Amino acid sequence: MSKKLVSTIVTAFFLAGCLSGVTRAPTMTATHVALSANNQIASVSLSLTDEAKKKATENLKFNPEELLSHVRRALEANSLVNSSADRSRPNLEINVKDMRVRSNFSAVMWGFMAGADSITADIVLKNSEGRELDRYGVSVSYALGGLAGGQDSARMGWLYEKFAEETVKELTRE
Repeated sequence: MSKKLVSTIVTAFFLAGCLSGVTRAPTMTATHVALSANNQIASVSLSLTDEAKKKATENLKFNPEELLSHVRRALEANSLVNSSADRSRPNLEINVKDMRVRSNFSAVMWGFMAGADSITADIVLKNSEGRELDRYGVSVSYALGGLAGGQDSARMGWLYEKFAEETVKELTRE
């Protein structure tokens, strides 16, 4: 095999190993609310759907508080949160629908062949009365492994960080 072919194959596996994306229902594209330093949220919260609660018992390494912390820090770093007494600001809810976390052994030994770690959630922006202003889905996955990419902290850190990045990117999109 030539070096160029091997390089192309390795690059393809790497790109397929880490995926993220945002999905938006066609009806929600017209109601997109773009946040900015002048249009901030009052708070951010996280909940798990009933299905996700069941899956959480099988995925003990998934930490909803850690995910929420990453999203909160990303929002604050972009000046998108203002928790002042002004209750007219919208609230952001993260509704986790699905997650999968491989065991450390599987990730190191089998890498992408053991499947991917993943988080899928709906991001819902509601006004102070609870009326939905915007909704979209965020999905991130990490399938790499080996000694460097298979450690729990590396995998979960990447997932949480990428999830926060995708969330903020869509919230600030004009």
